[in-house]
Amino acid sequence: MTSPLLALELVSDPLVLFLSGLALLILFIWYFATESDRRKRNIGTILILGLCSICLLALIPPSKTLKGGIDIVGGSAFTLRVQPNIDPTTGEVIPLSPTSLDQAVETIEKRLNGGGISDMLIAKSGTDTIILQMPGMDPESAAEVRETLQKVAKLELKEVSNKSRQLAELVYNGEEVVPGFSAYKYEGETRTGEPYTEYLLLDNRPAVDGKDVADAWPQTQGADHQVGIKLTGEGGEKMGNLTQNMELGSDRIAVLLDNEVITAPVVQDRLRSNFVIMGQRNFDEASKLASQLLNPMENALDIEEERTVSPSLGIAVVKQGTTSALVGLALTAVFILIYYRMAGIVALFALVTNAILIFGAMAMFGFTFTLPGIAGIILTIGMAVDANVLIYERLREELENGKSLANAIDTAYEKAFSAIFDSNITSLLSAGVLLSMASGTVKGFAVTLTVGLLASMFSAILVTRVFFRWATDTGMLKKLSLLNLFKKTNFDFLGKRKTAFIISMVLGITAISGFAIKRTNALGVDFTGGTIISFQFQPDQDGIRQTDAENALKDLNTKARPMVQEEKVPGSGELLTIRVDTEDVVKVEETLRAAFPVLGERIPNPSSAGDTKWAIDASKESVSATAGAAFLTNSGIALLVGLIAISIYISIRFEFSFALGAFVAVVHDVIIAVGLIILMGGELSLIHVGAILTIAGYSINDTIIVFDRIRESLLTTSGKVENLMNQAINATLSRTLLTSTTTITTVAILAIFGGASLREFSTMILVGLVIGTYSSIFVASPVVLLSSKGKNLRRQVLDASLAGDTAANA
Repeated sequence: MTSPLLALELVSDPLVLFLSGLALLILFIWYFATESDRRKRNIGTILILGLCSICLLALIPPSKTLKGGIDIVGGSAFTLRVQPNIDPTTGEVIPLSPTSLDQAVETIEKRLNGGGISDMLIAKSGTDTIILQMPGMDPESAAEVRETLQKVAKLELKEVSNKSRQLAELVYNGEEVVPGFSAYKYEGETRTGEPYTEYLLLDNRPAVDGKDVADAWPQTQGADHQVGIKLTGEGGEKMGNLTQNMELGSDRIAVLLDNEVITAPVVQDRLRSNFVIMGQRNFDEASKLASQLLNPMENALDIEEERTVSPSLGIAVVKQGTTSALVGLALTAVFILIYYRMAGIVALFALVTNAILIFGAMAMFGFTFTLPGIAGIILTIGMAVDANVLIYERLREELENGKSLANAIDTAYEKAFSAIFDSNITSLLSAGVLLSMASGTVKGFAVTLTVGLLASMFSAILVTRVFFRWATDTGMLKKLSLLNLFKKTNFDFLGKRKTAFIISMVLGITAISGFAIKRTNALGVDFTGGTIISFQFQPDQDGIRQTDAENALKDLNTKARPMVQEEKVPGSGELLTIRVDTEDVVKVEETLRAAFPVLGERIPNPSSAGDTKWAIDASKESVSATAGAAFLTNSGIALLVGLIAISIYISIRFEFSFALGAFVAVVHDVIIAVGLIILMGGELSLIHVGAILTIAGYSINDTIIVFDRIRESLLTTSGKVENLMNQAINATLSRTLLTSTTTITTVAILAIFGGASLREFSTMILVGLVIGTYSSIFVASPVVLLSSKGKNLRRQVLDASLAGDTAANA
């Protein structure tokens, strides 16, 4: 075995991973415990090389180790809710048992595997929900899967009563009642193929049911397609008892599938363990029914959410997102090199390390990349840049105070640590709330955000520090030259608080007015229920104008008027989206395909010889109204829980006035950002929950940087609290503007060129970043000042600091 293959085998071994992780954890603790700078440098170097090596090995080969979600590679995803059964005798709901979810998952796996589907991810969520994802699946196959999931395949054999058919019809219509019996409508065909309808009176108690089936298989008898059934020993006895006293050639048995009579033959012989179900249209239908009968659902499944993304749309979205991200990051890198020069090179090395750790961890733990997840990575890299800016601005201050380079570096890292730690912890709290309460694409965002935050903290605090230690210890770095566009400023920010409050009030009223004007129109499919159909055209294809699509659908009888939107993205072709009621999806798609030849074209299907598929697939995103309401409620709870967790943390680390200031600033930013997006014609969707929590995290991040400097000033400098606050805001102004500019630039490029899927997400974050930068200066600190009147803020901050030191030393 070659050494690379051996290394790959070792890094995938759980025991080797555990031991490696334990060793690295010991080194990490040793790094912060030791007082020797030289030992810190060496231990840090081993840590960096060890982590990067493991992550790089985990990434080989990237095409196989990095998993793409359906929004990237195309495919289908279903959110399924397991429904409780109803007791047929009492009509009462039978609660789900602890094994109901497991049985449903096992049945889904067997059914889909039997249908040739192996590349799928099934996960349980809560006590009654299943998440099913199938990357790479085309929309036509997804429709077949949908039908398979909705089929309970509850088989029952019941004796048909000899009482008159007229009585059966009266019972069916509710005009008569026969205790112990129920009436069913049966639509059959005569031997000549003519359809007929009759009503059957059946015993409520099935003589034989699906649990009695030992085997089922498809078979053909001449031109007929059938399903052969073999019963268990107990089932055979039941069948024998059922037919024992029947009058041959006269009495009948009704075969019910999912409470619907599919056949009701006359009994011609005494039956035991074997019989057939006839009437299947083709062999494939017989095969599916046989598979379903072998794997019946004990509980029905309700499809609450369905997302189908065509591969062409996934490719277009990835292209748009990747290009936008690379351009934004390249601009950030150029700025860092120009502004910080040699220190900028160190920061770029840290960012590269950061990227290796993020992608390596995603590959190692099998996390799936979603489109919002990629946006989460971009945002965490922005926060990593923020940490470097914070350190370098501190470094500039220490150098200007006359310290030597080595002492200035030590002091800068020491003073910046608390701000970096607190800001990242609050962001991790938001990510933790999302991880525990969210699902689907938002959870993908939370995963990458969490991994990215941990990686950026490691890179900023340890990686750059080790680089600087090597550079100064070896004499490679003797002085640093840093560009300074912001000389010492002395603005009276708090003196302008009344004006700022008026501006915030106007923006807040405008935003709330947006909610009032739009109302339910402000909520997207994720919250109101419905379906969005999308057609992605290639750059060389003629798209469909919005007005033409609307005209094609105007005479269609639909439950709600279809909402059509056309979007042209340079280099990626045109995207046509239609929002419809879920019941109207099929007729809307059929109408559009019939009206426009470009949508009606079919091409050979490479995965099925002799078959064809649509040249332009339709991507679909469906959410039930019930699930939408639950999403809206859970999203509000997630946001509230996140804010409470952050407020508690700030109260402990700082003081309650600071927590109040941060809380007001976050609520201010979220309300204004969401309201402005709605006024601009946007609709809130589930993905916006991630954007809102990101805005909250960034707002808190900016605010804590200022609060950290205020805390430092209160603990070390005498003077009026208002003056010290002004000095702190001025001292952090360069960092605030530099970080905001680089992050806003990256997100703005993502919003402008990222395509429809990323635009809504990144536009809200963009608005939130601008508002958050404003609020960290003009809202948070003034609220702290006003709420602390009558208090000894300096004394309370000192007590909180002493309590923190005592806890740390305990």
